[in-house]
Amino acid sequence: MNKQEVLSILDEYGFQAKKSLGQNFLCNEDVIGDILDLAQLDKDTTCLEIGPGLGALSEKAVLLSGNYVAVEIDTRFQPRLSEVIEKNGGKVIFKDYLQLTKDDLPDPDFAPEVILSNLPYYVMTPIMLKVMKDFPSCHKMVFMVEEEALDRIFAKPGTKQYGPLSVLTDLFGTKKKCFSVDGGSFYPAPNTVSSVIGIDAGGENGTWDPEWIGFVESAFALRRKTLVNSLSSSGKYSKERVLSALKALDIKESVRSEELLPSYFVRIYEVLNERKDEN
Repeated sequence: MNKQEVLSILDEYGFQAKKSLGQNFLCNEDVIGDILDLAQLDKDTTCLEIGPGLGALSEKAVLLSGNYVAVEIDTRFQPRLSEVIEKNGGKVIFKDYLQLTKDDLPDPDFAPEVILSNLPYYVMTPIMLKVMKDFPSCHKMVFMVEEEALDRIFAKPGTKQYGPLSVLTDLFGTKKKCFSVDGGSFYPAPNTVSSVIGIDAGGENGTWDPEWIGFVESAFALRRKTLVNSLSSSGKYSKERVLSALKALDIKESVRSEELLPSYFVRIYEVLNERKDEN
C-alpha cells in the first residue's frame, strides 16, 4: 500500500486519522515487505495483529498465515477490514486490546505464534506487557515503535530508563532493533522516526512465566527506595521475607531494582515463592 492508495481509501470510506488514537497509516511497500520478512509467516502460523488500521500489513499477512486474527479499536474501519481480512479467511475483533479477554477471542485456546503491531507511544508499554501476559507461548513479536522508546526497551541496569519493560522483554526473549522507518512512510507523516524491533522467545533464562510481570512491576514501584521497601509495599511479601531472600542469594540489603540484572529478578522471585509455598 502506497500513499496514493491510502489517500484513495480514506476518500472512499470518508475516514480521517484520529490523533487521539495515534493513527498514522503505513504507506511504504518496502517497509511492509521487510516487516513480513521478519514475521516469517506461513500456512502453519497463527498470527495476531494489534491495530491493523487500514490493513496495509493485514491484507498480505492474512494470505500468508494459516490462522489470522486482528484486534482493532476503531470501529469505523469495519467495512474496510471486512474487505481485506474477513473475506480472505481472517477474523477481526473490534475492541480496545487493553480490554480484550479470552471470551472475546474466536477460540479460548487461541495462541498466536507471531504478534504484529504498530504501537502508539502512549499505549506501547501496557500493550507489550499484556501481550506477554496473555500469550506466553508466542514465538515471535514484531513491533513498530517510536525511536525514542528504544531507550526504555533496551535500557541497561544502572540507567534512568531501566525499568519493568526492559527487564521483562529481556526475560521473555532475545530482542533487537531491526531497522528505522522515517516519517514519510506514513500518512499523515509524524514528526518522529519509528523503529521496527523483533523479540524472539527464549531469553537468557530459557523459560517465561507471566507471573514475573506483576513481581517486576512491584520491584520498581518505588524507584527511589530499596528493593526491600518496594516489594514489601505491595503487601505480598514482608520485609523480613525479602531480606531473607536477598541474604540467601548474597545480594546486599540496600540494593535498588535499577541495579539488578534481569536474571536476578527471577532468582529473587523463585526464592520468595518457594518460601511462601512452604508456609
